[in-house]
Amino acid sequence: MSVDPLYLKLLERAYKIVTPKVERRREIPKLSVEIEPRRTIIRNFKDIADRLNRDVTHMARFFIKELAVPGNVDPNGSLVIYAERTPRTLEAVYDRYIKLYVTCPVCGSIDTYLVKEDRIYVLVCTACGARTPRRA
Repeated sequence: MSVDPLYLKLLERAYKIVTPKVERRREIPKLSVEIEPRRTIIRNFKDIADRLNRDVTHMARFFIKELAVPGNVDPNGSLVIYAERTPRTLEAVYDRYIKLYVTCPVCGSIDTYLVKEDRIYVLVCTACGARTPRRA
């Protein structure tokens, strides 16, 4: 049984359109860190939170607790940490956040969202449908 050449051509065209979108979804944005005297600023913090489908205050609270320093999110969406921290330290905290609150433990997708049920956060994966409880 032979396959219609037109079908193969259309299938190849569809893969060319869909594949870049799937690859883009897997991309985890990088931190844009600026170190000033007695302050560290993550300029693209709100953009990262939006891309990861997370609440900015939840992410900021995690960073501030993990780094054990005061900080806040300013009106233009940057996280201001009132201490000098190296980009490597911030990347480690960011990787930990992604591992705990973003990546699906079942399929490894980052297309997830958090739902708060009572006092527990539940990580819901849009790719496989898994629901995994996470600590608050």
